[in-house]
Amino acid sequence: MNKILRNLFCLFAVFGPVAVSAADVSERADCTTIQARINELTAIEAPTDAQSAELTQLQTQYRANCARSASGRRTASAGRASVATVAATPVAAATTSVETVIVTTASTLNEYLTSRQNLCDELKSDIDTFVANGASDAEIEPLQNQYDADCTDIDKSETVEIDAETAARNVESGLCEDGSKPNQFGCCEGETFTDMGNLVFACCPDDGGTCFPPINSGNAI
Repeated sequence: MNKILRNLFCLFAVFGPVAVSAADVSERADCTTIQARINELTAIEAPTDAQSAELTQLQTQYRANCARSASGRRTASAGRASVATVAATPVAAATTSVETVIVTTASTLNEYLTSRQNLCDELKSDIDTFVANGASDAEIEPLQNQYDADCTDIDKSETVEIDAETAARNVESGLCEDGSKPNQFGCCEGETFTDMGNLVFACCPDDGGTCFPPINSGNAI
């Protein structure tokens, strides 16, 4: 036993105590700072464009550099930041640490639109390459049609409020309140064609509420 202790003492004397890298400490501090700034920005109810851009950049940086060991499903709630807390177990850690990934509806939309725009840019580049290499109009047309359909108006996220007078005129003309065309049952988006009994049919809101007669009889009955 004494021989074993002497050997351990010699190893400790040769190699010394294990040092904690200053880079590791700095990295943790940077992540804490980023997380604190993200929390500040997500608490702002009406952020400016600059604040929204900063939030998106910080979230991307946090996910890339600080949340690599996080796993699990991110969730988003309309209008507010949603927090998904997941457990992460680093290889060298004796206890379980907790990392938090914050996702907002704004960052989710921006991430999606950026991805779509990148795909459109790649498709446009491919089209230009085919044209430069002598592809015929017939060969290019399917790609160009797809580009025109998917990439000319990528961002459709803006919501337009319909005033009551306009909504009434739309219904009188055989359209839904928002001006869209009703389906074959005469119901609008968010409504389900329902058999009320005694050959009475109605369009009932999916989220509950008053049912309305179909806007037109259509040909479904």
